[in-house]
Amino acid sequence: MLIRENLPRFYQKSPERNAIGSRLNLAKNVIIVGGGIAGLAASIYLARGGRTVTLFEKRRYLGGRAVTHLRHGYRFNLGPHAFYRGGEGSKVLAELGVPVRGGRPRAIGIALYGQERRNLPVNIWSLLTTRLFTAADKLEALKLFIRIRRMKKSMQFTEISAREWLDSNVTRPRVRETLTAIFRLATYCNDLEKLQAGAALNHVRLAMRGVIYIDEGWQKIVDALHSSAVTAGVNFVTSSRVIRVNHDGAVRGIEIGGLEFEVTPETQTYLMPQPGDDKGTRLGAETVLLAVEPSTARELIGEVSWPPMTPVLLSTLDVALSKLPDPKKTFAVGIDRPLYYSVHSRWAQLTPKGGALIHVSRYGGGDQAELETLLDEMQPGWRDSVVHCRFLPSMVVSNALMPPAPATRPSPITPIRGLYLAGDWVGDTGLLSDAALASARSAAKAILAEG
Repeated sequence: MLIRENLPRFYQKSPERNAIGSRLNLAKNVIIVGGGIAGLAASIYLARGGRTVTLFEKRRYLGGRAVTHLRHGYRFNLGPHAFYRGGEGSKVLAELGVPVRGGRPRAIGIALYGQERRNLPVNIWSLLTTRLFTAADKLEALKLFIRIRRMKKSMQFTEISAREWLDSNVTRPRVRETLTAIFRLATYCNDLEKLQAGAALNHVRLAMRGVIYIDEGWQKIVDALHSSAVTAGVNFVTSSRVIRVNHDGAVRGIEIGGLEFEVTPETQTYLMPQPGDDKGTRLGAETVLLAVEPSTARELIGEVSWPPMTPVLLSTLDVALSKLPDPKKTFAVGIDRPLYYSVHSRWAQLTPKGGALIHVSRYGGGDQAELETLLDEMQPGWRDSVVHCRFLPSMVVSNALMPPAPATRPSPITPIRGLYLAGDWVGDTGLLSDAALASARSAAKAILAEG
C-alpha cells in the first residue's frame, strides 16, 4: 500500500503556475529524500520545530536497511543487527521519545581459532578463565581491556587507523588476533587499515557496555519513528523517484521522474506514475535534506568533491528453524577468520514459540558454503528443522567508515545553500546506526537554526 499521508496542498499543479510553488513562501518547507531511519528521525525534529516536512521514499515501504521481513511468523532483519546502548543513536531515539525494547545478550560465547574452541574473552571473568590465552596473554589482554573500558571519547586517536593502534599497543600475537576480532565484532569492519582508531575504540567501548537485539526486529523502531513523524505532521510520499536536486549555488527544488499531480476530493493531492515521462515534475523548495546512500546523493546533486568512501560489506546466512538442535550454542566469533554466529531469537522476540532465528555471517563477504559449514558445527542437523532460509552474499552494512584524519566524511551542511545530508556516511560522529541518527539530528538542528 502506498503511503501518501497529508500531502500538502501547496504541491498542486495549476495552469497559472510555470513552476510548482513559485508563488509561495517556501522558507518553512523542507523536502527530505529517503525514508530510512536517518530521514525519519530528521523529519520528526524538523516537524516539531515548526517546519512543513514532506518525505519522499523511492520504495513502497519505509525503513531502508532497517526493514524487517516477516516470513512464516519469523522476523528477519537484513543480517545481524544490534543496537548499541549508550551510543549517539540511543540518545537520539530517547530525545524523540522512541522506545527501544529487546534483550541484552549475555557476554558468553565460543572463540573459533583454527581447530580450537575456547571461551570467548569478552569480559574480565571470561578473559581470566579462557584457555585461548596463556598467562602472559591474559595479563596483556587484561591491561588493554581495562584501558579501553576506562577511555572517554578517544579523540587522541583520530589520525591513525585501528590497525596502527593495534600495531603500537599489542605485542602478543594471539591477543592481537583476538582484539582484531573484537574490533570486527563491534564495528562490522574487516578492513581496519581504513577505519579510524578513535572511532573503532569508541565503538568497542560501547559494545562492552552491551547491545540490544530488538524485539520484533528493527521494523519496530521504524514503525515507532513513522508514527511519531505522522503525529508531528510529516507528509509521506512513497514509490516516488526523485531524479534531481535543482540548485545554482542555492537549492531551488527537486524533480520527480515519471510522476504527475492529480487532485482528488478524498486526498486533495495524489501522485500517479506516468511511464515514459523523463522530464519529471518540479517541486519548488529552498531546503532539501538528502538521507540516501552516497551514490544516489551524487546523482541528485551533480559533481561533488567528497573523499573516497569505503563501504562495509557482510555476507550473511539468515536461517529460521522450527527448533534449535543445540540450545547451548548461541554465540561464536572467529578469531583467525572473520566469522560470526548468533542465535538472535535467544534474546529477542523474533519467532513463534519454540522456533529459532540464526545469523551466520562473514565480515567483508564470502560464500554460502563456509557459513553452512559453521552452522553444521554449531547446530548439527539444522537442515531438518529449516522453516525459511536466505543468503545475502554482499550486503552493505554501512556506506562509509570513519577514516583516519585528515580524511573526513561529508558534513551534514553542504556548500550549496539549503542542501543538507544525513546517513551513516555523513558527519564526524559514530558508526553504523549511531552515525545515521547523529547526522540526522545535526542536519535538522542546522536547518532549524536558519530560522
